[in-house]
Amino acid sequence: MLKTISASLKDSFKLIWKNNSLFVLLLVLQIIFFAFLININLKYQTKILESSVAIADYMSKLELDDVSIASGILEKRNVLGDDPSSISRNYNEIVKNFKLYLIYMFILSIIFISINWAITYKLIYKDYLKRIIKNLFKISIVLSFYLGLIFLFFFSLFNISFSQIASEGASFTKYYVFFVFSMVLIYFMFVSLALLHKTELTNIVQKTLGIGIKKIHYILSVYFINIFLFGSSITLFYYFIERNFFVLMLSIMLIIFSFVFGRIFMIKVVDNITKN
Repeated sequence: MLKTISASLKDSFKLIWKNNSLFVLLLVLQIIFFAFLININLKYQTKILESSVAIADYMSKLELDDVSIASGILEKRNVLGDDPSSISRNYNEIVKNFKLYLIYMFILSIIFISINWAITYKLIYKDYLKRIIKNLFKISIVLSFYLGLIFLFFFSLFNISFSQIASEGASFTKYYVFFVFSMVLIYFMFVSLALLHKTELTNIVQKTLGIGIKKIHYILSVYFINIFLFGSSITLFYYFIERNFFVLMLSIMLIIFSFVFGRIFMIKVVDNITKN
């Protein structure tokens, strides 16, 4: 296993060195993807935060101790204040913005991940335009399946009315199993993407399960190396965010590099183990 992993690492760096223009293009595309990602996050997380703060502010003004509640009931006053519907209104705004956020994230992910993987194939396999277009189609189909299931799970988290939460309580214990299922889907998704260049859609499930299960030690090693590279970059970023501008910029470039390199490395490892 170590021989295959080390050979794949060496091959990945060789490919980057020999195809530096395509590698730079992948870096630029990754930056554009992150820019769109940050923009969408800021837009919708700000709206969600505003609604959450509005609910918190309204709730903080309520007197919900035992004496006040008893007094309100005796005086036939609503214990939830003068405008209790504002809580549900703001909650509905949170749900609406969260769903819109998921929809935009899904579309953005399909577009950019498909393009990035198709160009990564070209860097590795020297594809021509016809093959690139074919790969784009195959990647988008596979991504739509995996990400569709994952996003539907998160979509369902907020597919519940405020009255249901009030009556049943906000217990998300039952969703833990779906969260684990999403992690499993992500694991197999990248295996599928690494196989797609040499595998037809009709055989992708069988091939993915074969590699993902039988060669799990190889795949987990790839994930460990990629996560270590990304984690180290993030650690540098947070440590030097207010200390050293040069190291800060270097850490940002390492974060972007880790995503692009991670794809190349995954494909090379899967390519090498399928040959053995």
